Parts: sequence; structure tokens; C-alpha cells
Amino acid sequence: MISWWVVWLVVAVIMFIIEAVTTGLATLWFAIGAVVAMIMDLCGAPLPAQIIVMAAVSIVCFALCMIWIRPKLESLRKKNIQRTNADRLIGREGIVIVPLDKTEGKGQVKIDGQIWSAKADTDIAEGVRVNVKSIEGVKLVVEVAS
Repeated sequence: MISWWVVWLVVAVIMFIIEAVTTGLATLWFAIGAVVAMIMDLCGAPLPAQIIVMAAVSIVCFALCMIWIRPKLESLRKKNIQRTNADRLIGREGIVIVPLDKTEGKGQVKIDGQIWSAKADTDIAEGVRVNVKSIEGVKLVVEVAS
């Protein structure tokens, strides 16, 4: 006869390991549900009740996290974002020194004496003044200055 508490323990350990590797709050709920089901088995509850409670606890834990815990974690994460020197370029004006090709996503702009790779939604000729809208990877995303 199968000792279901051992099965629940193995499920919980596997889910905790997956959670530790992924760090994305993806399987934590199932691990908590499996621990509760394991406790129920040790208390003598029937297998169908263990399965139902495992599923219910997993769903409730997931819902509580999405409503209460994840928003708090996101606000902490956003608070700890460190700005780089490149961020100061957003909103700045520069001049195109190598024409920007929309289809190839190539071109260069010069801002404060520094040359940057850039791309734009439209083709922009050399010598045109541009504003930096954002940064994607190592490229500035620019638009024609108004």
C-alpha cells in the first residue's frame, strides 16, 4: 500500500526545488498545497479529500499572492531600480551622423560629443536633429525633433 504522505512530501520537495530554481513564484502554491495534503494524510483523511484540499489550498495561495503579495514585491522591485548613465539621454536632443534606416534598424546619432547606435520608426537623413524617446538594449530610439 502506498504511503500517500510520502508522495505528498516528494511533490512538495520537487515544487520547492523548481521554485528555488525559477524564482518566479510559479510552483510555490502547489508545494504549500502538497504540504497541507501530507498533513491531512498523517491525520488519517481519505485520499479524495487530500486531493481536493491540495487543489483548493493551491488556488487560494495563488489568489492571495496575486492580490496581496505580488503587488508589494513589484513596488519593492521598482523602488530598487538603479538608473544608468544612458537613462539621462532620454528626452535629450542629438544629431544624426549616419542616416537611420527604418527597415534595417541602423544608424548613429551624436549627443554631447558621444556617438550612439540608434533606430527610428521612419528613415531619417544625416544632419537632422532628433530627440531620444527611449533605449532598447544598446540602441537609442529616436524621433525627429520638433
